[in-house]
Amino acid sequence: MDTQKVQQKINEYELFVEEKLKSDLKDIETILEDKSSKYKEWEEVQNVVKVIRNFKDKNRDMNVKVDIGKGLLAQGEITDFERSYINIGLGYMLEMDCDEADKYSTIRMNFLKKEISHFRKLAIDVKVHIKLTLLAINELQATLVPSKQKK
Repeated sequence: MDTQKVQQKINEYELFVEEKLKSDLKDIETILEDKSSKYKEWEEVQNVVKVIRNFKDKNRDMNVKVDIGKGLLAQGEITDFERSYINIGLGYMLEMDCDEADKYSTIRMNFLKKEISHFRKLAIDVKVHIKLTLLAINELQATLVPSKQKK
């Protein structure tokens, strides 16, 4: 193979790794971070449901501080443990009792687990493609070295 063509191929592979594969991997990692944070939020919903159940069983009121944004806390008291409002996305809230909230959060968490697993597999595939492309670049560069030494 001609040295110039080999060098051109090496440049094409390097460009492919830098512009396409690494960009795809970065996008996948961003999505994974988003899905993981949503999963943690639903875990927090389940933890709050457990705490509410404990207070409900003890038949006493609960004093709470709620973050209302930008580090501001609002203090309140929960006296009715029967219903809660759950943010289901897109700015919509549903009124649910503790059992419904627990079931709904479990469903959302299971769905997120599947999505996280899918994107982890995609990330692994992209990493494998990067490794294979880098190996191909190394092999092409190795073909250049002996041809230079022969001259």
